Amino acid sequence: MNVSEVYIYGDKYKIKTEGNEEYIKDIASFVELRMKEIEKNLHVLTTSKIAVMAAFNIAAEYFMLKEEISESKKAIERLERKLDELEVNIG
Repeated sequence: MNVSEVYIYGDKYKIKTEGNEEYIKDIASFVELRMKEIEKNLHVLTTSKIAVMAAFNIAAEYFMLKEEISESKKAIERLERKLDELEVNIG
């Protein structure tokens, strides 16, 4: 297990991970960027509120992408069934 040091919003965190350090730093940068966007747009004063709003924002994006993936899988399954039907009708 590796330990990566990252800074998010001025605070240092030690992250234990099996992943590579550059990947962890990219994630930390993403979180910090989201927190700065929240601070800029909402003028929230406390770091904890900024962190919660950033987490909520990231979670909402995650759920939206998860739903899009689910819908894409369903569309692929429908297309596969149509292809199977075409093969049966042709063959």
